[in-house]
Amino acid sequence: MGDEWARHWNAGDLDGVAAVYAEDAVYLPPHHEAVHGRDAIREYLKAPLSHGVSNLAFEVTYIKQQGPTAWDVGTYRMAIPQNEGPKREDHGKYLTVWRRVGQNWLIAADAWSSDLPPLP
Repeated sequence: MGDEWARHWNAGDLDGVAAVYAEDAVYLPPHHEAVHGRDAIREYLKAPLSHGVSNLAFEVTYIKQQGPTAWDVGTYRMAIPQNEGPKREDHGKYLTVWRRVGQNWLIAADAWSSDLPPLP
């Protein structure tokens, strides 16, 4: 389910990334307050996308569905820029809650956290 998200991200397509979220979605990034609503999520994601966070890939551990709601749990990997030197690989885990809206599955809640300690 997250392959579409990663495809848009890796292509630098912020509008495509934002379109995967429901209008009333909540984004729960690490070390930051919750971001509510598709437009606010789009605005929040501008910075990491424009600063070169790249090579995002998800590995799904499992997907569960109950009626019009599904959730997937897994791991991610991505390359993040540093002030100097090559990009650093980050990896961690995620939980995404999806809601069926018409024929589409949209993200209702999205949370993730790194397995690496924060940079000093």
